Amino acid sequence: MNDSGSDFQLDQAIGMHLNRAAFLMTDEIARRFSDAGWPLSAQDFGIMFRLRSQGAMTQVEIAALMLRDKTTITRRIDGLVKKQLVERRPDPDDRRYFRIMLTPRGEKALDAMIPLVRDFQHEVLSDVPEADREATLRTLRHISELLISRRR
Repeated sequence: MNDSGSDFQLDQAIGMHLNRAAFLMTDEIARRFSDAGWPLSAQDFGIMFRLRSQGAMTQVEIAALMLRDKTTITRRIDGLVKKQLVERRPDPDDRRYFRIMLTPRGEKALDAMIPLVRDFQHEVLSDVPEADREATLRTLRHISELLISRRR
């Protein structure tokens, strides 16, 4: 089979555009967090937001939820602990594990960051018609669910 890929156009690859948009968005939101006095990444925000909405979790649970490897999540959590935004407490049911919890300082950081993320979302999407936003979210959710189901 001689498939030279002549019908493939990189500028039509959804993955390339997703990666580029994700990079630009995470870079910009990290800049805005830093400007507001919270030098954190979008991934840090994601961890903290999930801890607030879902309660204390183990690092393994956080890694699975965020589709990241345990080493990456451990590094992120180590940084958040150093900044006193989260803390590790022994799991009462299994002392081999720690539960990661937000600190009062972490709650305060989230209170400052959530409006920044909300405003940034509105700003980025302001020129995108509602129907296009809904179709994009529906498509991205479908792609994510398909790829997650293939991992098992």
